[in-house]
Parts: sequence; C-alpha cells; structure tokens
Amino acid sequence: MAPRDRQRLLDRALALPNAQPSDFFGGRKPPADAAPHHLKVIKDTVLRARLLGAHLAEGLQSPKGPQKIASIIRVYPDFDAPSHNGSNGRVSERAVSARKTALPTVEEMEALITRIRAVEGHVARELSLTIDHEIEQLKRRVADAKPEQLDEAYRALGAALAKRRDSSAHVREEAFRRIEADSDFAPRGYLRLLGRP
Repeated sequence: MAPRDRQRLLDRALALPNAQPSDFFGGRKPPADAAPHHLKVIKDTVLRARLLGAHLAEGLQSPKGPQKIASIIRVYPDFDAPSHNGSNGRVSERAVSARKTALPTVEEMEALITRIRAVEGHVARELSLTIDHEIEQLKRRVADAKPEQLDEAYRALGAALAKRRDSSAHVREEAFRRIEADSDFAPRGYLRLLGRP
C-alpha cells in the first residue's frame, strides 16, 4: 500500500468515535496497555475489514447474530496489529489454521457479502435503465417497421424482454468482476470461495 493510502486509512481509523468502557460487553474491559484514543467503535463492516487486513487494527469485540453490542477495534498506528489474536496475545489455533488454508474471518465474509449486495444493486439499476431504454427504442422500431422488417424487429424486442427477465445472472457476474478489480478491497480474494452464476 502506498504511503499516502496508508496515511489516509490511518486518518479514517483515528477519526472513528472512541470506545467507552461501557461499550465493552459481557465483562470485557479495555486492554490495559491501549491508549484510550486507539480504542474505536466502528459500524462500517467494509472499513473494519480493510483496517484488519492492513494490520492497522485488531478486532476486540464484534456483534454475533442479533446482539446489540458495539463493534470495537484497537488501532495500531504503526500497522503492526496482531492477526486475530486469542487471549493474552497468543495466536489461536483456529487463526493459525485459517491462515494456512487462507480462510476468511466472519468479519471479512460479512464485508464481502455487504459489498456484493451493494454492487449488485448498483449494477441492477444500471442494467435496468439500459434495457428499458433499449426496449423503448425497439417498440418504436416495431411501430415504424415496414411489413418486411416486422419479423426482425419483433425478434429483437423479444430478445430484449428476455434479457430483462433473466438479468440476475448477468448482475451477479458483473458485480463479481467489479469487486475483483477493486485492489483496495482486501476481502475480494475470497470471491473464489463463492459459487459463480
């Protein structure tokens, strides 16, 4: 990562709201050796995954399922955050195993799924506008067609209507392509674990 991008990411992390002792759930306490302004509450799962992936942050607390608890990270300004630690700073066996097999964390998969949904929505809107415009043009073409041009015009209109009905596979494929091309989005590498349309 370029120095300018590292600084921008660090600035975003430090701009997050500070975590308060009351934000820690179930008897957890802030790490004694952490500066209070390095303990942050974060709601953006995509940003959280980027910070963890860049070793700029360590996840201290993450909601599971319907829990209404704060997502808390610890910022490491020198980009030397430990990788998904267990208690007492020791790397857990599960983390070691996951690293060996390159499996994503829950947070990384949540970030990836969130990004897929967002990009799919954007692509679907773009595609819908394009296809609707094409259909309107083809309708006018049918209306203005000479008798010998009608068959071709109807076929083209039918193909456009079928494309609108069956657009979901194209939307997913295009969303995957755009996410794979986003080099700033670390969890994109886990797309290989998901089935393609």
